[in-house]
Amino acid sequence: MPDTTRRPFRGGSRVLLHPSRAEVFSNDAAISWVGRVAACLRSCSCLFFLGLGLGIFTASSRPVAAKVSAQRFEYSLPRMGTIFRIEMYAASDVDASKAAEAAFSRAEELEQIMSDYRADSELMLLMRDGATAPFPVSSDLYSVLAKSLWVSRLSRGAFDVSIGPLVDLWRNARKSGRLPDPEEIAKAKALVDYRNIELDPVHHTVFLKRAGMKLDLGAIGKGYAADQMLAVLQSQGIHQTMVVAGGEVVTGEPPPGSSGWRVRIDSADSDAGVAPCTLLLSAHAVSTSGDEHQFLEVNGHRYSHIINPRTGWALEGKSSTTVIARDSATADALATAFSTMSVSDGIRVAQSLPGVSALWVRRVGGEWKYYTSRGFPASCHGLPEGSQ
Repeated sequence: MPDTTRRPFRGGSRVLLHPSRAEVFSNDAAISWVGRVAACLRSCSCLFFLGLGLGIFTASSRPVAAKVSAQRFEYSLPRMGTIFRIEMYAASDVDASKAAEAAFSRAEELEQIMSDYRADSELMLLMRDGATAPFPVSSDLYSVLAKSLWVSRLSRGAFDVSIGPLVDLWRNARKSGRLPDPEEIAKAKALVDYRNIELDPVHHTVFLKRAGMKLDLGAIGKGYAADQMLAVLQSQGIHQTMVVAGGEVVTGEPPPGSSGWRVRIDSADSDAGVAPCTLLLSAHAVSTSGDEHQFLEVNGHRYSHIINPRTGWALEGKSSTTVIARDSATADALATAFSTMSVSDGIRVAQSLPGVSALWVRRVGGEWKYYTSRGFPASCHGLPEGSQ
C-alpha cells in the first residue's frame, strides 16, 4: 500500500482512521502506527466528519454486504495536508484494496507535482525557473493551470492561481494575530495577475512573465486529485464509489439500492441551529468554501482565509459558498471564485455553465440570507430554486 509516513500534516498532527474509531496522533507518534494503518487500509470503514466544508454520512464500522454481491469498503490516508478518503462497493477485499492502492498512489504522484511545501515539487521548480524561459511541465500540471486560467477569465480575476504572495502574507497574519500592513499587501498584490501566466499548448510549457510570481493551487489542487483518483478507481472496475479529498467530494455511480451518495454541507450557519443541507449526488462533485475553520479575528473583525485577489484583502464576516459541478476541480475552483464575487455575478456565471449550480450563505444585517442559482437542490434550507 502507499507510504503513510512521507509527509506530516501542515497543522502539526495527523488523523489516522482505525477500523473502529478515529484517533489523533502527533507526527512522531503517527509514524509508529504504520502497521495499524496498513491493517486499516485493508478493511477500514469508519465514521468520519470532515473538518473542512463537508461531512459524509456512513453507517457502519466494517464492510457491509449489500443486497447484491458487492460489499462496502472504506480507506483513508493523509495527502496534501488533509485526509483523503475512498468509499466504494466491490466484489472482494482483494479488488477493493488493489483499486484503493492505485488511487492513493495517484494522489501521492500529484502531491509531488503540485505541492508548494516540497522544495523539489514540479510546481516549485516552475516558480524557480519559469520566469527566465518557458518551462516544460507535465500534462497534470499543465491541465491544472489551464483549468485555473479558464476559471480566472470566467470570473474576471475573482479566482487567480498566482495569488501565492498574498496567501503567504495572510497565512503569516493568522499566525501572528496581526493584520498585514497595507504597504505589504500592495507589494504582494503587484505580483498577482493570472494574465502574466503564458501557456504553450504545443510545447506544454509555462512562462511566468514577472519574476517573483508565486502560484498557489490550494483552491483547485485537491479537487483535481479527487477527479484523478475517481478515474483510477473506475479504470480498476470500481464504479460505485465516492472520493473525499479534504473538503472536496466527487462521486461515481450510486451505492447499491440508492439513487446517490448522501453528502452533508457544513455551511456558515452551522452553529445557528439551522438544519444542515444534505445532498444526494451521483456522477457529480461538490465543494464548499468558507471560513468556519480558518480565520483571523482582530478588533472584533473576522477575516477569512479566502482572499480577494483583486483587492489583496481577506474576506470579512461569516459566509460560505457551495458549488455542485460535474467534476471536482471545477467545483473546487468555482467555490473560491464565487466567494469573492458578488452573489448576482456568481449566479450569472453558474447559470451559464452546464451541470453547475451553487448556494450562497451570507450574514446580512444580523440575519442569515440564502441565495441559489438555477438547478441547486431546493431541499437545502427549503428555498425555491433561483430565489433568496
